[in-house]
Amino acid sequence: MIKFDKDVSAALRILDKAGFETYAAGDCVRDAIRGEIVWDWDLYTRAKMEDLVKLLPDGVCAKDKNGEFLRMDFTYEVKPKDESEESFIEGSVLDVHPLEGSIEDFLAGRAFTVNALADNPERGFLDPYGGREDLKKHLIRAIGDPVKLFQEKPICMMEAVRLAAEMDCDLQQNIYDAIVSNWRLLLDYNIAEIRDELELLVVSEHAGKGLSMLAESGLMAVVLGEEIASKMSMSDMNAFKILCKGIDKTKPVRTRRLGLLYATLSEKKGLAAIKRMQFDPKTKMHLDDAMTEVIKINFLNDEPSFKRYLCEHGLERYEYVHNLSKAQRIVFDHPSLKIESRNYKMKTIMAQNEPVFVEDLVIDANDIIAAGITDSPEKAEELLKLVVAVVHREPAKNEREVLLKAARKYARNKFAAKTRYIKWAR
Repeated sequence: MIKFDKDVSAALRILDKAGFETYAAGDCVRDAIRGEIVWDWDLYTRAKMEDLVKLLPDGVCAKDKNGEFLRMDFTYEVKPKDESEESFIEGSVLDVHPLEGSIEDFLAGRAFTVNALADNPERGFLDPYGGREDLKKHLIRAIGDPVKLFQEKPICMMEAVRLAAEMDCDLQQNIYDAIVSNWRLLLDYNIAEIRDELELLVVSEHAGKGLSMLAESGLMAVVLGEEIASKMSMSDMNAFKILCKGIDKTKPVRTRRLGLLYATLSEKKGLAAIKRMQFDPKTKMHLDDAMTEVIKINFLNDEPSFKRYLCEHGLERYEYVHNLSKAQRIVFDHPSLKIESRNYKMKTIMAQNEPVFVEDLVIDANDIIAAGITDSPEKAEELLKLVVAVVHREPAKNEREVLLKAARKYARNKFAAKTRYIKWAR
C-alpha cells in the first residue's frame, strides 16, 4: 500500500462511496513505491464522465489521445517565512479517467510490469505481474511476449529504454533482443511520439545509461535517422561515448541536454537530425544554435563584439548557447577560461548598466525621422540597428546628438556603416 495525497484520497473515497470501483494506477503508484514525491496522480474508475462531473464538481473536463478525463488541480502557493526566499508550489494534480473494462483489463494493457500496479486503501494493492519485485530488481520486464508487444505498439521500444533511464534499470534480455530485431518498425513511426520519449529520456536521472541503450539496441537510428546513425565518424562516436559518461553531471534541462546530444555530431549531420525530429520552433532555434553558435561565442574576445552578439542574437539565445557551453565543459572537461571571460563581460555590463540593445538607446526611430535623416520608418529602424555600434564601443556616447550624427553618417556612407565595428589604426 502506498501513501496517498490527502486530496487524491478524498476524491477516491467520494467515488468509492458512490459505488464506483476506483484505483490509483500506473506511474503514480510506481513512483510512490520507489519513494518519489508524486505530484501527478491518476485515478481509474468505473464511473462515467457524467458521474464524475456530478461527484467532483471542481474538476475540469479534458481530453487526450486516450479519451476524456476529469482534471482536478490541488496545487497551492506556499509563501516562505523568510522574505528573501522564493515562494513554492505544493499539492498535486489529479486526473480521473473513466474505465471501459475492469482495472485488471487496464493493468494487462500497461506493457511493462513496473507500470501494471494499482492501489486503493480499502480494496487493496494490485500487482498481478510482479512489478513491485521487478522494481526491487531494477528490471524492465514485459507483460507477455515483447516481440508481439513491439510489433503491435512499436513506441513501447522507446518507452522501455526511457523507463530504464528514469529508474536505473536493466532491460530483460528478451526485451533487448526484441528491440534489436524490431527497431526498424519505428523508422516511419509517428515522430511526435518518438520525440516525446526522447525528451523524457534526456532529462532522466540516468540519461547516459538510456542513451547508451539507444545506441547499443539500434534505436539511435530512429532518433537521428538511419543514414546519419550509420555514418557517424570516429570523432562523433567518441564524443557520444564521453557524453554518455558525463551527461548525468549536468542539470536536467531539456533543450540543454538535447543540445549536448546533437552537438556530438558534425554540423551538417546535427542540423539534419534536428530537422527530422520536428521540434517546436523555439526548441529548433536553440538546437540549431547548438550546432552553429557554440564555437562562435568562444571568439567574442572584446566587449564590442560581445555586445554586438548579444544585440543581434538576443539575450535568450545567448544564454542558451552560453549555458550549453558550460554543460559541455562539465561533460568534456573543456577549459573554463572562455566561459569565465564571458561571465566577467556580462557582469560588467549589468553592474554599469551599459547600453547593449536598440531599446537601450536614448533615441528611437521617430527621433531619426524628426531629425530629417530619413522619412522611411523602415530605414529609421535599420539606422537604429547600425548606430547601436557607437555605444557598444563607448557606452558614454549614448547621447542624442552623438547618435543622430552617427545615423546621418551611416545613412550617407555605406562603407562607414559596414565597417562600424572596425577599430582603425592611426
